[in-house]
Amino acid sequence: MKISRRSLLKSMGISMAGGIFINGVSSKKAFGDEKGMPKVHRPILPSPTKKRVVILGGGYSGLYCATTLRELAPEAEIIVVEKYPFFVSGPSHIDIVAGLKHLDDVTRSYDPIAERNIRIVRSEVIGIIPDEKRVLTASGDLEYTLLVISTGIRIADEDVLNLIEQPASNAHAWELGETIEMRRRIEAFRGGKIVITVPTAPFKCPPGPYEVACLLREYFDNKKIKAEITIVDANDKPQPGPLAQKWTGVLESRNINYMPNSKVIEIDAAGRRVITDKGEKVSYDFVSIIPPNKAATFIKDAGLGDPFMDVDPSTFKSKKYDNIFAVGDCAKVPYTKSAFTASLQGKSVAHQVARALGTDVSEPAPIYNICYPYVSSEESLMVRADWDKDGKMLKADVDDPKKEYARSRAAWERGLLSGLFGT
Repeated sequence: MKISRRSLLKSMGISMAGGIFINGVSSKKAFGDEKGMPKVHRPILPSPTKKRVVILGGGYSGLYCATTLRELAPEAEIIVVEKYPFFVSGPSHIDIVAGLKHLDDVTRSYDPIAERNIRIVRSEVIGIIPDEKRVLTASGDLEYTLLVISTGIRIADEDVLNLIEQPASNAHAWELGETIEMRRRIEAFRGGKIVITVPTAPFKCPPGPYEVACLLREYFDNKKIKAEITIVDANDKPQPGPLAQKWTGVLESRNINYMPNSKVIEIDAAGRRVITDKGEKVSYDFVSIIPPNKAATFIKDAGLGDPFMDVDPSTFKSKKYDNIFAVGDCAKVPYTKSAFTASLQGKSVAHQVARALGTDVSEPAPIYNICYPYVSSEESLMVRADWDKDGKMLKADVDDPKKEYARSRAAWERGLLSGLFGT
């Protein structure tokens, strides 16, 4: 079931100021003491009467874990904790920014997941107490037998000086509210200097910044709007590594300036410029800073890893607790932080969780990634990477832009969605 854009934004509590409400309560009021823990612990649900698996995060990795685990361990109680009321497909944030899709096209209700006897709890995770097997949420506490953390990435605005104090100065495609705001600013842009910054790897959707730059070049050229586009990259080459040479040629052919080895550490909103760790000052009329990507702060607070959760890449099991797993963008694994690998990681960890529940299951398939990054609305590159069962990369293949890859990209995302929601 698709959701209308208006009802989605209203129910998610997203405004251009970025406010989020959980069960009608402002996230700023969900915290009790200075440590971020609620003052009163009340259970959301009674203590489990059978083995309970709690999955934190209802993105691709969390949902594919839940649905696969339901097949492998039909007797287990499965609970997914998700702060948003609807699912939004992450890869399409770039399409939304470029005006290729509407939000309605890539939103889904969680009802089809719940219909598989998987409970969806809408709340925001505040913390976990591993020694007590408890999750703390804005709505109360939740006990678990096994825990899977799949909360994706956290945008670390605090790592760019003045960015928290100047939130209205920036917009990017790595969060939903920011994506909607960036699209609005693109539509209002009448010409000038555009700066897109790239954080140090790893970060979610590594081809994304370069895709955005290419799509903006196409969009403004079609509108006959003069735009000087510059990518300021903290890395020494475009990401992901196997595509670096392809990206270099694509950016040059589209007259997109590229500044490698330049990490943006500060924004001067009044002066309309970003400042790098080398002291370079890059002026802009439109800026899209992608801040460093990290895992949720509760993972660090629980001693599970920083900036991402420490796990065994072959089992996704915490290096500290045998009953806690992590997959997807929040986990410290060698796999690309992408929707496709997140979905496969979700399926893989479901096998590991089923084994921990005492179920005899087959060995999960090795993780691989395939991606079709846009170079225009009609052409995409191709990159595929394969890893062995222990997370060692075996090979990586790339190919030049082709129209058929743009069609493959659309089919690729439709397949991810239909695997969960049927549509």
